[in-house]
This record gives sequence, structure tokens and C-alpha cells, in this order.
Amino acid sequence: MLTLRKHELKGHDVFEFMQGELLDDHWLDNSIYLTEEVLNETQLIEEFNNSSVNFNYYGPTVVNKETWECIKQEVLTSKSIKTQKLLLEIDTWANICFKNHHCFTICGI
Repeated sequence: MLTLRKHELKGHDVFEFMQGELLDDHWLDNSIYLTEEVLNETQLIEEFNNSSVNFNYYGPTVVNKETWECIKQEVLTSKSIKTQKLLLEIDTWANICFKNHHCFTICGI
């Protein structure tokens, strides 16, 4: 798997995908985490930057369901199998998130 859970982390240079908007707490158990290496090895950052998300590498980025659907469509036409695999892992988590939240937040490193 390309995504990690909190108990699998070996360091702090990761991007946290948290359910809902960033409030006070992060490093949550129900978040998923991506290492900087995994995110940079895929085209996902490019897709975030090409969307209306305005990706913040070092801070919070809010992604709503509509924007996520657009990003998914772009990535699924990508030639990068690794990027598609990463997207599907995030999407499984995002589908759970969107049942209770209107967005998710990516906390940069």
C-alpha cells in the first residue's frame, strides 16, 4: 500500500489526509498519511495544482467532493499506474470521509 496509517509512521515528513476541515488537532487515527517520496513519485501533486484546489505543500489544503471527483477523472486517464493505484487507495478512504464530511484536508509537511 502507498498510504499509511498513523501506527505505521516512521517519521513526521508526511502529508496527512484528514476528514473534514482542519480545526485544532491533527495526527488523527482516522487519517491516512503519504510520505513525501510517494507523493513526489506520482503525478498527484500536479493534479492538485491543476485543479481548483491550490495545493499548499507546507500547509492545509481543503478538497471538497466535487473537486475530488474532477481530480479522480484526470488521474484515472493518467498513464502512471502508481498514480492510479495511489488515487484508488485515497478514494476508498475519501468515500468514507464524504459520508460524514463535506471535505477533507491535506496537511502539508
